[in-house]
Amino acid sequence: MKTPLAEQGEGEQLRLAPGADPDDLISEAKARWNPIKTYCLFSGGNDSAALAHRCHSHYDALCYVDTGTAVEEGRGGPGVLAHVRGVAAWLEKPLVVMRAGDAYRKMVLGGQIVRRGTLAGTREPGHGFPGPGQHGKAYSRLKERQLEELVRRAKRGYPRAAGVLLLSGVRRAESQRRATRMPLTERGSRKFVNPLIDLSNQSISQYRRTHDLPQSDIAALLCRSGECNCGAYSAAEDERAMLSAWFPRTWERIARLEAEAQAKGIRWCRWGGYDLAGNRATDVSRERVGVLCEKCEQTSLFGETA
Repeated sequence: MKTPLAEQGEGEQLRLAPGADPDDLISEAKARWNPIKTYCLFSGGNDSAALAHRCHSHYDALCYVDTGTAVEEGRGGPGVLAHVRGVAAWLEKPLVVMRAGDAYRKMVLGGQIVRRGTLAGTREPGHGFPGPGQHGKAYSRLKERQLEELVRRAKRGYPRAAGVLLLSGVRRAESQRRATRMPLTERGSRKFVNPLIDLSNQSISQYRRTHDLPQSDIAALLCRSGECNCGAYSAAEDERAMLSAWFPRTWERIARLEAEAQAKGIRWCRWGGYDLAGNRATDVSRERVGVLCEKCEQTSLFGETA
């Protein structure tokens, strides 16, 4: 692995990282919250790779959230999870994988939902494939609950007030929503710091070239990591065509789920939250997008960088 930027000369660091200094932001977060553990959130995309490399000395382990909807196969290369594991080995960092299991399938088709801390569960009806207005539900089930579980595990044996620091690749240049994002935020015991918040798209690209960071062919083709294909913000026909052409095994899994939803009489039985007539479920999202998905609303397939 090439030497991270923070260990190089001051001149190059200032040239590639204008604005808020990543090391200073992380130091401020640790001084404010005194976290018991620090994780770097890693999707396998380009921004998160730059984050994991640039801030290599500041975190204990990488964390990948397996949504159960990731691209399974690359085009001549590994799928998303295999790529993530390869980058973790290259960085010589431990990797924690938090799995959503069959949460996406249950959201679409319905199923038995067991609440944490209880033995009994409730039967939930199938809601169909999420559209824009259902993204909050998809985010909660596929990602947020996994982060909550990560923090719960890390805090075992520690006081209730203990905090866990999560490094995120959020950058203000990515989208209109993220333009107002603060460098440090918190949600209970989950403390977030965005070390690369002031880096431009050009700076990230230059940093990746300078350090020859690994890139999956999935990220190169989709312009996003490919770790989540819930479809809530998809440009449906374009993405259907490209996913089915480039990643047929992954699309076959989606197509089977569509067939099951249609057979059960669920209205929103087509990926992206569409019915058979082409109508889309709830065009406007009124829910919080979520820290790991904030630019999905802005970019869908094209122009995604993390």
